[in-house]
Amino acid sequence: VIGVVKGAALAASIALILTGCSTEVLTPSVDLPSNFAASTASEMEPEAAWWEVYHDPVLSDLVRRAARENRDVKIAAERLRAARAGETVSRSWLFPSVGASASGSDRSSGFSSATKQGYPDTKTTSAGLDVSWELDLSGRLRAGAAAADADAMAAEHSMRGVRLLVMSDVVSNYFTLLGAQRQVATLRAISAMQDETLRLVVARQQAGLASAFDVERAQTDALSARAQIPPLETQVAVSRHRIAVLIADQSFNTANIQSSISDVAVVPEAKPGQPAELLQRRPDVLALMAQLDAANARRKQAAAEWFPRLFLDASFGRQGLSLNGADLGVARFTNVAGLLAMPLFNAGRTQAINDAAESAQKEALLRAEDGIVRALEDVENALVTLAQERRRAGSLQLAAASAEAAQNRAQSLYNRGQIDLLPLLDSQRARLTARLNSNESNTRLLIDSVQLYKALGGGWQVFEQPATPTA
Repeated sequence: VIGVVKGAALAASIALILTGCSTEVLTPSVDLPSNFAASTASEMEPEAAWWEVYHDPVLSDLVRRAARENRDVKIAAERLRAARAGETVSRSWLFPSVGASASGSDRSSGFSSATKQGYPDTKTTSAGLDVSWELDLSGRLRAGAAAADADAMAAEHSMRGVRLLVMSDVVSNYFTLLGAQRQVATLRAISAMQDETLRLVVARQQAGLASAFDVERAQTDALSARAQIPPLETQVAVSRHRIAVLIADQSFNTANIQSSISDVAVVPEAKPGQPAELLQRRPDVLALMAQLDAANARRKQAAAEWFPRLFLDASFGRQGLSLNGADLGVARFTNVAGLLAMPLFNAGRTQAINDAAESAQKEALLRAEDGIVRALEDVENALVTLAQERRRAGSLQLAAASAEAAQNRAQSLYNRGQIDLLPLLDSQRARLTARLNSNESNTRLLIDSVQLYKALGGGWQVFEQPATPTA
């Protein structure tokens, strides 16, 4: 025992001397601007439940179902569970390990009682407790536990990132589906009008007021409008199938969906908040920062490989002995041992471990910095795209209204015989193009707003389990 105490004192002295050579903790050095260049509303924070700004109960229900039932989210949750188990394993090395052991033996010579001299029958039994403990003199085990804790935090942020991606995919596909349905309805209405124009032209030809060429042109326009419907119906089906996968419900059907979103998209003004807040809202950035924390801890763990390691083992128990059927009694036993180990030469293995940990630390730093600047880029691009699409949607809406008025006037003039067929067909084509472009821009405006909320990183907080208060 005295030797163990002396060894522990020696190891502690060496560790205290070497701890002066501490490793550097790296942190990102990205300069964040005070506000986003493409927005003046930096003082307002974005909505947490951002899908609620569209005021569509069907959409809100789909988002909640996806956040609960999506399989990718459940897979990420299992990864988080495994990471937390790994954290428990790493932290357990800081404490002593206690185990129980028991043994017994029955050794018989096989000789008769007259010839047992020199070949006795023996029976032994023993039971005890074994205790082993590595004293963390250099902080190696603490660094490993800190790395595992950071890994678990990175897994938690990754799960939040998966949930955010799933929610934004649900909303984007929902708007794509509604947009395609709106385009189909527009094409069917205009196609019906063009069919009526074709019927009128055919009647005028039969009366000698129109030529066969006029009939062919009217039929071409009617068939062209009708031909645009099948691709849009395909888009409706594809979006519906995608939503079914995202909410983990293959029976999902959009036939009876009654969306409250109007034909003209109403998207509230963006409230991106401060750029620094991205570091608390973007799950991917949070995960990268946690991975940097893990790399810093592993760098400390690798540096501790140079330090001595002290192991203590102890056994306590009782042992019984029986000789030729005679019970010799039970004896207690105690065994305490210590081991001090320190690397002296291992062909450069310890240095290589440190070099690899240092490289991983610098890589994690670069990844974190790159993630921050990419997050800023995503938000800036989303703000510009949304603002420009808003302007485009306004112009196309006015163009669609003008084309509608022009077509109505052309139809009236044609019915009175004041213009020929060509101006009427031109006005119908212009009306069709303007309506389709306006519908497409409205859908694009909604999807661009989703991309902004996705870039800002919010929404996952709504589905977080509330923390249980501690006593």
